Amino acid sequence: MPCAVLLGVLLMAPAINIGFVADDFLHWAMLTGRSPNAQPGSHWGLFTFFDGVVAHNQALKDSGRLIWWGADQLKLSFWRPLSEVSHWLDYQLWPDSVLMMHVHNLLWYGALIYALSRLYRLLDANLQQAHLATWLFAGNLMHVFAVAWLAARNQLIAGVLLAAALAAFHHWRTGRGARYAWAAGALLAVGLLSAEAAIAIVGYMVAYLLTMEAGKPVWGRVRAILPFVLIVLVWKAVHSHLGYGSVASPAYIDPASNLPRFAQSMVLRLPALMAAQWFGASTGVFEQLPRQMQVLYAAVSISLLAGLGLVVHYLKGFASPLARFYLLGSIFVLVPACATLTMDRLVLNANIGMSGFLAIVICQVVARRQTLVGWPAAAAKWLVYVMAAIHVLLFPLASGVSSALLKTMLWPTTQGEPLSVPDARQIKAQHVILVNPPTAEMVFYYPVVRDYLGVANPQSMHALGPGIQAMSLSQLDERTLKLSVPGGIKATMARDEVSKPFKVGDVTMMGGIRVEVLEITPERVPKVVLFRFPAPVSDPQWQFYAWKDTGYAPFVLPGVGKSVDLPAVDLAKMVAARLKSSN
Repeated sequence: MPCAVLLGVLLMAPAINIGFVADDFLHWAMLTGRSPNAQPGSHWGLFTFFDGVVAHNQALKDSGRLIWWGADQLKLSFWRPLSEVSHWLDYQLWPDSVLMMHVHNLLWYGALIYALSRLYRLLDANLQQAHLATWLFAGNLMHVFAVAWLAARNQLIAGVLLAAALAAFHHWRTGRGARYAWAAGALLAVGLLSAEAAIAIVGYMVAYLLTMEAGKPVWGRVRAILPFVLIVLVWKAVHSHLGYGSVASPAYIDPASNLPRFAQSMVLRLPALMAAQWFGASTGVFEQLPRQMQVLYAAVSISLLAGLGLVVHYLKGFASPLARFYLLGSIFVLVPACATLTMDRLVLNANIGMSGFLAIVICQVVARRQTLVGWPAAAAKWLVYVMAAIHVLLFPLASGVSSALLKTMLWPTTQGEPLSVPDARQIKAQHVILVNPPTAEMVFYYPVVRDYLGVANPQSMHALGPGIQAMSLSQLDERTLKLSVPGGIKATMARDEVSKPFKVGDVTMMGGIRVEVLEITPERVPKVVLFRFPAPVSDPQWQFYAWKDTGYAPFVLPGVGKSVDLPAVDLAKMVAARLKSSN
């Protein structure tokens, strides 16, 4: 369906001017030889952020790239060799053109839409439904960042391979020959080498066997899926043997090693992801909410989804095996996505099934519209019309607007924030202390962003505490500061307080600064912390900065025996100010 491919590409095209974002800067440093990071089975190590080696993590703490409250054993390392090759090609073909790198992403998205259009037509004899499904996927608002962010290309590659694998699986299961089973297995294996997200292939295969082959013997269906499960198990074994995985991070939870923690996260994250998928409720703020608010968010999402499900059931939207396959598959593939922080781009593969299911429901309701009169039929019909308006009209419109505004929205955070710290050649200080960075864990990217943009870095840039929490800073003597954070110092990526809780008396080092935890919260995260400097805090080697409105400003420490209160950074106000300052 060329029109849908063109639509999807055009809607995302305005975002190709956003430049590098976060991990993209790291990839630039690694692929240009500035920061070699070779890992087992990976020449470049593009997706190894922390390798779990205590000494390596300590070196990152000493430079300030890893926050002091990060876990010593922190590991965030992913094996994606195929995706790495795609980025390597960028630097071979157009090393100085970030624009062409983004065009490369757009081509993958176009290929994904095209592959899905063929898959929908293969599975559904009703071309109206198949074409609508392609349109729904192509214009989905949740895809903008997955296409715009260079580092997320692995999801697009995995999506293309997913569509091809499902087509081959369908051919095999409908009697076209065993060669298609081999092809599906090969595509699954290659997909797993592009991204962990390719495990979604097995989720859709299981859904297919449960719905499209519901009347067949159970053992025959079990035997059909076993070879593909074996491929995943072999991949996982090699993945682990090479040292990849996630340890001590709440952002990426390995279900194989921490199933209870994963199950707990799934209960909250799955409804949030599904709400984003169906209603366009962005998951951007979910992880920043207190646990009680996350529970409420999940409960409201479940209620809304259950209500929508009852309406679809009343309209007999689940009657078709194909509809059930699409819906069940879209849910299955979101389960492994719950292992990581909720992000809108994670619903990309799930939207393959959701788009197919919603297209069937919309087309069936439109075909029966003359018979759906009176209560409650008319109300159910109009609810489907509302969902159709959201996905057919509003989502594509919002995608285009979001793509056009993405650079404006991202630049203040991705570049403006690190650049607001002065060039090291303009200040005498060797060490910069950031009292309250808005997102302390993002300091990890500051040095490489500044390096890319030609701004000199000091020897270190350390975060004292998280700016999103109100805090009080006191000077006890000429070398000692005390930080009090009533809400506790929590990490969203660098430390899982459940598996790696703090205790009173814990000590860590960030460079020459000794950090001691004096008091913890009931959640066992630091509440009161001492910073013991190796030289007086008034020494010129230290320069303190605090966040103010849209950037960092020099910060004057309170005198000995005195303290200063720092309110929590107002994220809404900060974003509004950033947008205003960038115009």
